[in-house]
Amino acid sequence: MHEAFEPESTRSKKPRWLISAAVSAGKGTTGTAYQIPKMSRYMDLISVMTCGLRGSWGGFIGEDTPVSGPNDQGDYENFNMDYAVNSWKSQGAPAEKLMVSFGAYAHIFTLTNPANHGLDAPTSGPGTDGPYTQEAGTLAYLEFCSFLKGATEVWNDPWEVPYAYKGNQFGGAMVWAIDLDDFTGTFCGPGKYPLMNALQSALDVSAPQEKTRAPPSLTSNKASSRSSSSPGGGSGFCTGKSNGLYPSPTSKRAFYNCADEHTYEEACQEGLVFDTSCSCCNWA
Repeated sequence: MHEAFEPESTRSKKPRWLISAAVSAGKGTTGTAYQIPKMSRYMDLISVMTCGLRGSWGGFIGEDTPVSGPNDQGDYENFNMDYAVNSWKSQGAPAEKLMVSFGAYAHIFTLTNPANHGLDAPTSGPGTDGPYTQEAGTLAYLEFCSFLKGATEVWNDPWEVPYAYKGNQFGGAMVWAIDLDDFTGTFCGPGKYPLMNALQSALDVSAPQEKTRAPPSLTSNKASSRSSSSPGGGSGFCTGKSNGLYPSPTSKRAFYNCADEHTYEEACQEGLVFDTSCSCCNWA
């Protein structure tokens, strides 16, 4: 490829195409799977996959992209950014060609004991998936920003990294039965529904806002020409639907992104259409 790109660059009078590769960071792979000195002669960029080094599969809390591993033992002792890039360098890869990888996501875990939340704490599995990526144990950065609201953030000195923990993933509480509460506020004193209100306050839950409807027009029965919804979609399209992407009945480019019954209208770029076989934008 390298030899073919040189004459192509001369003919086109454009800069030569770059050759790059994403390569393993693991000690057991780098020494056996790659001929590092030879490939380094032809590669312009070598991206060492220093992200994704820890996850829910390990059974303990671990930093996704650790700079170093001060407390690591066994198989994880050399599973860190410092060892990985220096291992490639020591085996013949030029430092100026080595790229360090960073993940635009966060790993999320379910703690075995919610009181033990530090790094290396035991876990029972992946955390709850996000509303958009829907992948257990992983949150996209955009989902993680929402997770941080109300979470407790901690700085870990030995690892020189932050982490955050929040709640216990239980759904909430129910009451049996609503009509057994002091619904009139006559008997207990604190007002109507004292038990319900105490639960709401303890769980820090906001009561849903009631939607008020405008009274019907007395002057005209004609429907308004301006509407916030379209046939088969609009603001209520995702009501009762599972999270996911759905095609628009009015446009091949458009689709609906349903998250917790909220509707987000989106569209593919010009020249692409929404493909239901992959739930993605594809060539028309």
